[in-house]
Amino acid sequence: MTVLAAVEGAGAERVLVLHGWALDSGVWLAARALTDMARFTYAYLDFPGYGVNKDEPSAQGIDGMAWAALAAAESLGWDRFSVLGHSMGGAAAMRVATLAPKRIASVAALTPVSPGGTPLDAATYAVFKAAWADPAGAIKGALSPDIDPVSLANLVKRNRASMTQSVWNDYLANWTSPSFMAELAVCTMPVTLFVGSSDPFVTETYLAETVKALPNGKLATIAGAGHYPQIEQTAATVAAWEAALSA
Repeated sequence: MTVLAAVEGAGAERVLVLHGWALDSGVWLAARALTDMARFTYAYLDFPGYGVNKDEPSAQGIDGMAWAALAAAESLGWDRFSVLGHSMGGAAAMRVATLAPKRIASVAALTPVSPGGTPLDAATYAVFKAAWADPAGAIKGALSPDIDPVSLANLVKRNRASMTQSVWNDYLANWTSPSFMAELAVCTMPVTLFVGSSDPFVTETYLAETVKALPNGKLATIAGAGHYPQIEQTAATVAAWEAALSA
């Protein structure tokens, strides 16, 4: 059974937190020190195959990830909550909202991948798959060109501690293949998509169709950040998502 990595805070506003592809809920460690735990209760999930759930088989597709997230909320007895997701987890957060729209108060997605999928040709897909051998190069070169060396080194160490190469491969398939763009019409709750100003991958252009498909969608930019705004501009990013979740 998938378990939660951490539950923090005592606030009335409940938030289920979903991580991205390259590492588990450890991606939120810096941000967790700055969250408003009097106002919010945060529950941090490691997807099956990651972190505290490393012994579980990988979730099947973005739907499997969303159902794992909903099961985590059920385990807490949460009937209504918000969802915060990063990258792959941002798409999963939107999928949760389409599967249980009446239960979701709001969604905040940091540098989310597209709900319509990210079709990659065979050569590009092979490059992403091979990035397991050099995650630092992939992060610095394609995702966060201005990330500082210490943060980059920590990301790589947590990557190696939190997952295996087979999980890397499984979730690459998961995040590149969603196909629920048309279902976003049921997401009438506030949904805020954040891009990093220096992220070369998830850009305003990349997310334009997603914002258009959301009835109450909004696009915002985190200045001075690439693909990991919660690490690169931690205080500004926490403030931005907490404002969005309370919109």
